Amino acid sequence: MTLGEIVIARILLYTDTFPVAIVEVGRSQAGVAVALTLASLVLTWAVLFVVLLGAGEVGYRSGRYRRRAAPVEDAERATIGTLVAAMSTLLAFALGLTISFAQSRFETRRDLVVQEANAIGTAWLRAGLFDAPEGPALRGLIESYTQTRLAYLVTTERPAIAEILHRTNSQQTDIWREVNAIARKRADPMAASLVASVNDMIDLSMSQHFAFANRVPVYLLLAVLFGSMLSIGAMQFQFGIGGRRQPVLSGLLLFMWTGAIILIIDLNRPRLGELRIDPAPLIWTIQGFGSSPR
Repeated sequence: MTLGEIVIARILLYTDTFPVAIVEVGRSQAGVAVALTLASLVLTWAVLFVVLLGAGEVGYRSGRYRRRAAPVEDAERATIGTLVAAMSTLLAFALGLTISFAQSRFETRRDLVVQEANAIGTAWLRAGLFDAPEGPALRGLIESYTQTRLAYLVTTERPAIAEILHRTNSQQTDIWREVNAIARKRADPMAASLVASVNDMIDLSMSQHFAFANRVPVYLLLAVLFGSMLSIGAMQFQFGIGGRRQPVLSGLLLFMWTGAIILIIDLNRPRLGELRIDPAPLIWTIQGFGSSPR
């Protein structure tokens, strides 16, 4: 599930929706793509706001109908208030839990970029300790591999991602073949340290791939969505029982609530949206290749 998609359709249908389509159209131009991604985010927020507003209106009209049907005693009002408070508390807990899950996954992806860049830099430096032809050849393979890993972070098109993963596996095989040749020729601590650093580099690519595929469970998003509808509806039912709306406060609550859901969706999309993973560590590593002596 990625940010910039209409949440309801994306959760229920698990297919690309209109906001994703406009991002695909604008992807060829960076400025246009950013604008369209932001527009899709606003559209998603608007859809959520309207859905929750509709749920609240249904609840308010139901409460007003109940009030007209028969007098509401104070004991019943107190019971309704207790139930609404319990529903709101439970929903707030589910929302906070979902935000925590999304944030932890985002931070994991971000930290793995730094770890992978450090592992690549270490392997590249250790490869420079070996003479030609193995050392320079291995350095060249690592430099090309780093470009591929950078492309994996910044690419958003699914076919391109699949091709990059295939290229990553192929380059890892080539790198390991060179390392194997060095290790067979030189069975010393220097070769062992090179093997360890390259092994860490390869392991971190798998960890990064898993982190990008690991999203907030869909049932949690469904629970937050439908729980929000029920909670807002129950709250407005209580207002209907009382006979008075609270439009300003209700509007502010909906604004904040839908904003929190949008934050979850934004954190949950690794490649699109405003909260993307910064590839700067890999860029700095590539820049270091050119400035370091060979």
